Amino acid sequence: MNRKIALIFLLLLALAIVLSYAASKFTVLPFDLKSYHELQEESSPPFNVLMQTVSYLGETAVAVALTTIVVSIFALRRQWLEAIFILATTSNIFLTFALKDFIHRARPFPVAESSSGFIQGINQYSYPSGHVLFFVVFFGFFAYLAWIHFAAKMRAIVITICATLIVLIGPSRVFLGSHWASDVVGGYLIGTMWLILLILAYRWALQFVSERL
Repeated sequence: MNRKIALIFLLLLALAIVLSYAASKFTVLPFDLKSYHELQEESSPPFNVLMQTVSYLGETAVAVALTTIVVSIFALRRQWLEAIFILATTSNIFLTFALKDFIHRARPFPVAESSSGFIQGINQYSYPSGHVLFFVVFFGFFAYLAWIHFAAKMRAIVITICATLIVLIGPSRVFLGSHWASDVVGGYLIGTMWLILLILAYRWALQFVSERL
């Protein structure tokens, strides 16, 4: 890890720690309600469909399908290390569950309050946003691999789509009332740190493999 990346990582870590502490102590932060109401003012049929569609891509079944498709793409290209690391992006799920269980912050509009079982119980908690964490880690890493391995036209398409989805997922979760804005910001911060670690691990593995060929 070079000095610039280390400084960025430490800054993200500091911000994430402060925000996580605040989220554990306060149900709502000053900018949460304002962000929610401002997004509601943007409501219109096309905007609603856009927000719902983007958010739907983060649902468990869809996320599994997307991961499987991208893993298959790299496997068919015989890029096995890349396929393994795309699969490794699913590690964000365990990070999300651990943080939700630790912070114990209630959702803006509690869902499935009568649900039972570990997964359902964890999903009642709000911080950080699991959808945002998944999008940042999965689509962020896919975009990184596309930048390295894909031809110019395909690279541009994949990176543009991935970046657009990462940007939109945060507002969609707030607009739909699933998370406060601070949950979303936490997801972006923590997701970016996890993405950095995955990229560094991939680069190390790539060098390790190349040195032995």
